[in-house]
Amino acid sequence: MTTSTKVPLLKVNQWLHSWDQAEWSEELPEPAHHFFIASMKISTLRKLSGVSRRQVSQRKNGSKGAGYQRAHQEVRSKSIAQYLRYGYPLSSQLGLKAEEHRALIHPGWLPTAILVNIISPGEKRRRHGREVTVDPTYAVSINAGESVSFLSYPASAENNDFALPAATLEPIEIIDGQHRLFALDEMGDDGLLDGFKDYEVPVILFDGLSEAWQAYLFWVINVEPKKINPSLAFDLYPELRSQSWLESGEGIKVYQEHRAQELTEVLWRHDESPWRDRIELHGNRVEGHVSNAAFIRSLTVSFVRRWGAENRIGGLFGSIDRDGKERVLRWKRSQQAAFLIVCWKHVHLAIKTHPKVQWISDCASEFSRRSPEYRRAVNPHDLHAAFAGPDSLLGTDQGARAIMVVFNAICQVAYSEMQLELWESERISDVPEDNEVSDALEEFNLLGPANSILKKIATELVTQFDWRASSAPSLSPAQKQMQAAYRGSSGYALLQRQCMGILAQSEQKDLAGFARVANAFFN
Repeated sequence: MTTSTKVPLLKVNQWLHSWDQAEWSEELPEPAHHFFIASMKISTLRKLSGVSRRQVSQRKNGSKGAGYQRAHQEVRSKSIAQYLRYGYPLSSQLGLKAEEHRALIHPGWLPTAILVNIISPGEKRRRHGREVTVDPTYAVSINAGESVSFLSYPASAENNDFALPAATLEPIEIIDGQHRLFALDEMGDDGLLDGFKDYEVPVILFDGLSEAWQAYLFWVINVEPKKINPSLAFDLYPELRSQSWLESGEGIKVYQEHRAQELTEVLWRHDESPWRDRIELHGNRVEGHVSNAAFIRSLTVSFVRRWGAENRIGGLFGSIDRDGKERVLRWKRSQQAAFLIVCWKHVHLAIKTHPKVQWISDCASEFSRRSPEYRRAVNPHDLHAAFAGPDSLLGTDQGARAIMVVFNAICQVAYSEMQLELWESERISDVPEDNEVSDALEEFNLLGPANSILKKIATELVTQFDWRASSAPSLSPAQKQMQAAYRGSSGYALLQRQCMGILAQSEQKDLAGFARVANAFFN
């Protein structure tokens, strides 16, 4: 007689009267009005489980039992296995050795439940082109009592060498969570030695649920919900600032995103920032505004990046020079935020001081025809319309990135001439609070060489290039077609190259020289 192990279950009654109005069918019969919750050893659950994977050939032939699960992605399970061992962020940085970064080791919790269904002996499933059933010797069952419920499975499943016969159907099928469960396969014997034999996971169990209902559950969990907006995801980072790994260095991507998010937030809120209230933190679409996610990404490919073979020119805030030996600028975060604000203030000032440039005057003229309500919504702080209006590329993802990429590149080449390394401050705190950033702005205004070159960059860009968007009413059909090239994903690199080319041809010899050197890293 086969001995069994029992696991206590919590019965969850979940049914609404409105569901009684449904029309049930053979494939979607009325399901049970409850399910169960258990805590199970992940190693045991893995030994008793299988999945109903999609079989493309059967799907094409219209066969039943073609499955609903996506194919197992080993890379994903390997990442989860790394997470189980060392937590985040080491799970996303496979190149980092845990023994060298012990401060980054955190618990690899799996608090969300794995959804499974119990298959009774006699039920059939199609696996590898044939129908199979559960061997009664290895059956798993749920005994639901009035006061106590429990799950029963073969006690031998606790043994390290337990394995189901090849021709036997697994008694538990995974509805959702296959990659979490199969991460145990990536552990090998090391996983058992590391304590995973006793590692438990929450499990939601259905009993005798049809494959059609399982596919329905899989859909509402994995497909129907909208993907999280990247801007919302980035906006969560401020809540995690107490985590030490966010301050770990530029080698970790999440650091770069965190620093970029922090700087973006300052530009969004600071009184002197030309981007104040024009960065959409929650992904809303407003003409002349840029999304939080887009602004962050632009910073991570410009000011917040490392030198390297692929990133040939690094970020001014990336702290590593082109030889990877020493820090370039030991600026505090308040200084970094102030520097970005100064760059954008120079661009805005250049536009205001050159109102007769054709594209600038056209943007102002068109914007003045808009309703007062529209102008306030798009341009809440009454900036020049050529800078913050709906007809300017400077208010688009492509334009914002081009400005930051170009300013970063020129400043990397010219940082000695700009005397950026001389800007050290004892009175400014590293925490980028508004008052600290204001103090940094006040100090930077005294840096003549730096402001001189930033002014030249801004003036050349706004006077020698037409920044009107392809939707601008003042453009001719030929001009619209030309400006349309800067739209879409290809527009980012094209606009950056165009700006660098303009600077390289500048009559300002020092600026042209800087641009030609920087261009060598682009080509």
